[in-house]
Amino acid sequence: MTQEDQDLTFVTALKTGQDQALNALMDRHRKGVFNFVFRHISNEADALELTAEAFVRAYLNIGRFRPSAKFVTWLYQIALNLCRDHVKSRAYQYTLQTVSADATTQEGEEQDWLSVSDRDPVEQTEGGGELSALEKAISELPEDLKNPLILAALEGYSQAEVAELLGISRKAVEMKVYLARKLLLEKMSKIEF
Repeated sequence: MTQEDQDLTFVTALKTGQDQALNALMDRHRKGVFNFVFRHISNEADALELTAEAFVRAYLNIGRFRPSAKFVTWLYQIALNLCRDHVKSRAYQYTLQTVSADATTQEGEEQDWLSVSDRDPVEQTEGGGELSALEKAISELPEDLKNPLILAALEGYSQAEVAELLGISRKAVEMKVYLARKLLLEKMSKIEF
């Protein structure tokens, strides 16, 4: 490791039972982890919940952390796993469903169609413009391209850090980011604003 992990002091304190060290780690990384999670799932409430869950899991499993990797890399891996699990969950799949306003349930009761959508209000008004189109295009990328793109291009991590986090080579990160950008350009060029 070329740089010393600035979080090791807090991690060591946390391992010895000094729970206030968790607050310091949360202060340092909460915003970055939230942004990372939000870019994966595009729902603020779920992103807040998953960010909190990432810190809870880090706290509960701090004994498993090995200083051969940076703490922030380990934390982001936890967050990434939570995002993957969330996307696969039935609850997430349910929020993606669209329902007709006059749809009925099995018992013949009307469906509460207002509660089905978790879409952002900006998305609901005239498509939300270029930003929502870009966010949608990013969310539709294959996972193996989306994760490196989010980490490198949007979160600002170096290719080496992304490679370490995702367990792939630096060259693979470079190629995946290139392919993701190429796909995004193709998708965005087909959209009229």
